[in-house]
Amino acid sequence: MEKTVKYHVPQKGIYLYAHVHDGKTEMIVLNSTDSEQILSAEHYNVLTKGSKSGKEMASGKPVDFTQGLVLSARRSLVIEF
Repeated sequence: MEKTVKYHVPQKGIYLYAHVHDGKTEMIVLNSTDSEQILSAEHYNVLTKGSKSGKEMASGKPVDFTQGLVLSARRSLVIEF
């Protein structure tokens, strides 16, 4: 049972890391600002490792990794792929 965590350099108050466990990856995205932010796909694709989509854990909604992520103010997302 191997676990790894990979962090990415924060950008404009957005923190990003990925937790890999038993072949599944959870990407956690945190917007620490008071305004909506758009995180470009180029910024987070290093953590998605070629995956084109994922699923937001709280809502079950699909997430398209070929487009930027829209993050509400002071919000976090957990995306599994």
